Amino acid sequence: MITDMQLVFLILLITTICFLIPRFRADLVAISSLLALLLTGIIDVAEAFAGFSNSVVIMVAALFIVGAGVFQSGLAQKAGDLLVKSTGNSEWKLTIFMLVLVAVLSGFISNTGTVAILLPIVVSLSRQMQLHPGKLLIPLAFASSMGGALTLIGTAPNLIASQSLHDAGYDTLSFFSFTPIGLVMLLAGIIYLWFIGRKMLDKPAENKTGASEKFDATELVEQYEASNLIFTVKVPEESRIIGKKIKQLQLPSTYNISVLELIKGETKTLLGINGRTLSQRITVEPSYVVESGDTFLVYGTEEAVEKLIADTDLTLQKDDPMKLEESHLAEVILTPQSRLLNQTIKQVKFREKYGLTVLAMKHQFRAPKKATADEKLLYGDSILVHGKWKDINLLSAEKNDTVVLKSSAEDTDPANTTKKSWLAGIILFGMLLAMVFEWVPAVVAIVVAAVLMIFTGCIRQTDQAYQAINWQTVILIACMLPMATALENTGGVIFMSKGLIQSLGAIGPVAVLAGLYVITSIFSQFISNTATAVLLFPVAILTAEQMGVNPFPMVMAVAFSSSMAFATPVATPPNAMVMAAGKYTFLDFVRVGIPLQLLIALIAIVLLPLFFPF
Repeated sequence: MITDMQLVFLILLITTICFLIPRFRADLVAISSLLALLLTGIIDVAEAFAGFSNSVVIMVAALFIVGAGVFQSGLAQKAGDLLVKSTGNSEWKLTIFMLVLVAVLSGFISNTGTVAILLPIVVSLSRQMQLHPGKLLIPLAFASSMGGALTLIGTAPNLIASQSLHDAGYDTLSFFSFTPIGLVMLLAGIIYLWFIGRKMLDKPAENKTGASEKFDATELVEQYEASNLIFTVKVPEESRIIGKKIKQLQLPSTYNISVLELIKGETKTLLGINGRTLSQRITVEPSYVVESGDTFLVYGTEEAVEKLIADTDLTLQKDDPMKLEESHLAEVILTPQSRLLNQTIKQVKFREKYGLTVLAMKHQFRAPKKATADEKLLYGDSILVHGKWKDINLLSAEKNDTVVLKSSAEDTDPANTTKKSWLAGIILFGMLLAMVFEWVPAVVAIVVAAVLMIFTGCIRQTDQAYQAINWQTVILIACMLPMATALENTGGVIFMSKGLIQSLGAIGPVAVLAGLYVITSIFSQFISNTATAVLLFPVAILTAEQMGVNPFPMVMAVAFSSSMAFATPVATPPNAMVMAAGKYTFLDFVRVGIPLQLLIALIAIVLLPLFFPF
């Protein structure tokens, strides 16, 4: 007969395996795990849903809103602009300033949001300086993880660590409890990434014709192997399609062809990308009525275009093909928590929702391909889109779903011109002061700051505040907390604690701390660092209590280890975000990440007992 403890471990094993399978969303796995514990009677209803009232869950949700206010007000973008102004043409300045900036920002706001802001800026700067972006983007992701470990609010595991100690009857951690050791880790990480890591990532610059500060649409189209899918067709006089609307021609459904741009007037005056005449180039609306002499740029296979020409009286211009307008193109990557993941292009309705046409896409480790309506958007994909610059900028504002990596579209996002940035800065600073000096409980300070971001207009609409919350993370924490409760109720925590003590306790508490760090580090490479931390904090506290030592260093070892995950692209959202943009392989993260992982582990194991004696 299986015992309750064995059943909990079985559910935990299945949950861990499901976390490792990319097709299953982490929040859905966590909910299923919670229901399994509830339906098997291991936990009751109150215990099952207690996580949703936990102050950590409230703080994490509110911090996403605070971060959204920082981003939408333009405050974070100003930090990015500072990076541009301060680097000049120096690779040293760019790398070091980038690492410090992303680390500092990640200490106070979401590391995923910070990377989303800086990613396009770093890619643009690397192109200007004839550097392959892959030389900088893994360091960017790693620095965001190290920066998140600098403060209490920098990452969810730190908040959970403090709450776990409080629930066990100990003092909570202060705002800067993590900072001294975190700064040593950050300094060591920067030295490693500059002298060793960047050399492992050194690749030839992408720009075949030399570096250019300007966005090169032709090069981008060639990278996606889409140039042979763009054709120029002209409407002759007295054509039978004159007077018809574009949507009446049903080109997508009949020929699998998309009409991208209309060229009006004398086409001889249009010089392509570098010498464009903006007044003569427009993206085509479905309601546009075809006129005599119109010239269209269409997107489709050669066979499809030949069939269109054969069925209509359109003429194909082979001798003088036109190029796409550069301000109508953008390269986009999906964020790890994107709502677009696992949906087909047809389901996303890019054309209807964003006004954009998906031209081509790249799956991880695969060659570019023409995007079809039934093509699924997967983790790590990058896509080439075409549309109006206004629509591209609207898409770039969807930071939770996408990051516009390369575009020459004019930046008209109000967040970049608003005068609200100073208000957001005051609110953020006030929140930090309240937490540092403990004027009010941390959850109160954070929720007040979130509400003020909405009332002051730093977040322009209340709906946007809800959209800014990463519900996957919130649900994950709330649903994994009962797993920790189940382990405690059934003796699973005691079982794991005894195993640690029996195997390493004879050597001493430092060996046990090292064991906890290694176990946490292994788990956090493949499953959520939050889930890992939730499960192992009770083990760390009970182990310390059974050994009669201070639990603080044990708990902080788990917190640091869960956040410092560098060895795989799926270990953290920032790692996943830079993978497509930097054109990395899995081995790139292994080669650069494992030595850094070991270095950070050594620092933690040496310094934690010094700052927090047993």
